[in-house]
Amino acid sequence: MSYFHFDRNLEQMLAPITLIRGGSSRGFYFERHNVPPPGEGLEEFLLAVRGSPDPMGMDGLGGNTILQSKTAIVSPSTRADADVDYTFVQIFPDQPATVSYKMNCGNISAGVPVFALMKNMISGVRDGRMTVRAFSTNTRKMMYMTLDVLNGEARVDGNTRIGGVPGAGAEILVDFRDQGGGFTGRTFPTGHLSDTVTLGDGTRVEVTIVDMVNICGFFRAEEIGLGCTGLELPSPTGAVVTPPGLSARLAELRLGIAQLIGWNQYTLDTIATVPLPFAVSVTVPAPYTDLDGHTVTAAEVDLVARFYAESIMHSAAPGSGSTCLAAAAAIPGTVPNKVLRGGALKAGQGGRMTLGHPSGTFTVTTRPILGADPNATTYIELSFPRTARILCDGTVYIRNNRLPEHMAWVEASDLTAASFFLRGDDITVQR
Repeated sequence: MSYFHFDRNLEQMLAPITLIRGGSSRGFYFERHNVPPPGEGLEEFLLAVRGSPDPMGMDGLGGNTILQSKTAIVSPSTRADADVDYTFVQIFPDQPATVSYKMNCGNISAGVPVFALMKNMISGVRDGRMTVRAFSTNTRKMMYMTLDVLNGEARVDGNTRIGGVPGAGAEILVDFRDQGGGFTGRTFPTGHLSDTVTLGDGTRVEVTIVDMVNICGFFRAEEIGLGCTGLELPSPTGAVVTPPGLSARLAELRLGIAQLIGWNQYTLDTIATVPLPFAVSVTVPAPYTDLDGHTVTAAEVDLVARFYAESIMHSAAPGSGSTCLAAAAAIPGTVPNKVLRGGALKAGQGGRMTLGHPSGTFTVTTRPILGADPNATTYIELSFPRTARILCDGTVYIRNNRLPEHMAWVEASDLTAASFFLRGDDITVQR
């Protein structure tokens, strides 16, 4: 049972919260014992923290894009092979009653060790370089974050720069090598290095589908038609506005990818309301101007990528999707491998790969061990550098009238704390 404090007039619930910028995302971080369990009030709680159903979240902590509407719930792990357990929850500003557990986020993962150290969740911490082992409850897989520690806390200052984030910070190396098959049970869910999706007008698009951290379907930008080059940039809201008609085609493509992996519950209308699978366009190295007005030259990158979830283009490159892309690019015969700069990754051995995205560049190290078939392939490294910084640690105030009426409040005897339980199940939750 979770207990919460209230203001003196019992009009607002008070809960501990930490805001952390992890990579090019920002999230709400909670200790598990300070929030309700999933299905027992957690979803309503998080929506109220953000300020839903208002798309701007003006009466909450806000975040008008999915990059600013993320949650990490962390606790010490009972597993012998993990230091902490970590649950990622995505909130959708444009969907007032929907959260999703059916994905992971590499950027928010980078903030997990920072939060765990700050909250003293890990024993035997020593200054210097250390690796924090986190068990993802979303994928039921392990992840590893290596960072510099001083006086028991994560270092902040450093020379690592990442696209989409001003300035530089201390490196946090995120390694997702054990994340294959977290959602479907297989790294290559169809068992193939590539498949074909046929769109409504007969256009055939070759796709490589990979389940690594998140599920991505990779396709050549030019194959989707409409003059798409793969060098497009998102609007301020992420909505796809050029070329005209691309949003509809992406929905078709994402639906086809979902059907290929056996996710047959979606339609063209509903696929736009779920984050996975990502559709990721790739193209050969080419120069373009990024969102900051800087020129990304062809010589700087090994391929160019654009990540689409809900037909919304990511303004940078998600750590999860970039890891998935590197896992695919390292395997001969995949769509990303076919557009990769020659010699960028040693055949069957991997190496460092740099992708171009709307806010700059992103480098991933991939070291595969090739198997006799796609799903026999494993990885001894899938890592990328991030930075993370605590922005605020304190208390969030939630107005009681922002919480659903079907949540019944039971006052504690001192009238300063209360527990609640959930009656009914009328909230949409993607698991």
